[in-house]
Amino acid sequence: MAKEQFFYSQTRQLFTTLENISQRSGVSRGKAFEDLLQACVAALAAETMEPAYFEAIQAHTEGSPGKRGVDLFPKFLAQLIESMSEQDQDLLGDLFEGSISYGEKGQFLTPESVSELMANLTIDAAEKTAEKKTQVINDPCCGTGRMLLKAGEINPQAELCGQDIDARCVRMTALNLSLRGKYGYVVCGNSLTLESKFAYRVGSFYHELPNGRRRGVIREIPLEQTPVPFVTDTTRTATQGLFAQQEADSHEPDQAQKISQTIMEVPQWLFRLEQRMDNVESGNDSDQSIQVEKEESTNTKSVPDNDRVKTQKKLF
Repeated sequence: MAKEQFFYSQTRQLFTTLENISQRSGVSRGKAFEDLLQACVAALAAETMEPAYFEAIQAHTEGSPGKRGVDLFPKFLAQLIESMSEQDQDLLGDLFEGSISYGEKGQFLTPESVSELMANLTIDAAEKTAEKKTQVINDPCCGTGRMLLKAGEINPQAELCGQDIDARCVRMTALNLSLRGKYGYVVCGNSLTLESKFAYRVGSFYHELPNGRRRGVIREIPLEQTPVPFVTDTTRTATQGLFAQQEADSHEPDQAQKISQTIMEVPQWLFRLEQRMDNVESGNDSDQSIQVEKEESTNTKSVPDNDRVKTQKKLF
């Protein structure tokens, strides 16, 4: 088995707690890590993701109180927050790469120094101050959100949007952004095929409950409420049928040009879809066949923009 290696000393205590959870619950380290991420995200959701929380701890409730794996979940989150306050580094990514993935499937995280360089080369600091509207920064393969974090340092008021096909990375990005007081979206899906599974809205919000108001920093939202385009099951089925028909007719010489033309039109179709999404958002779309839901849930309320600086300084 590969030996654990970490860049930061604070990661070692997180690894020790993770290993203890794995041993207490009798599950693999990878399974314990996945459940920890889901539970931590749900814990910061102001009781809006309780089913996800109970699903995450289900495999860690065996044993007497105080000796169960679930009893160490709060300790892990507390260690993470305390370590991040002492050293502003991607400890979750360090733990993931050094003790979970070991670079499986070529999954290596971009070094933070390189992420900082790329953010500075990509984002114009003067441009962000000249524009009045909120700048949206997207990373279509965000990993643990390192580039988004560096981009957020350059423009603290930007909306950060990350996409990744790995649910573990999506939850690590959501935790990294929310615990640093950032605002944005994190989507679990394939940014090439536009197939998406779920999405999180990151940023301080209030949730009304019968016993009072709760404040959270992560909540799950419908895909329609994200700025990321996605393909519905209906559209995907229709597209697959189109290509299947084209493939069936490919034996005819005069069909070869049509197939090539259809394939070349796909990026143009995606570009037109993006334009339509922009038109709908600005209220200039005359075609009512595409509806984009922008309203937040009736029982949640986002924190005003002027509170963002306060949120970044102090989470609660």
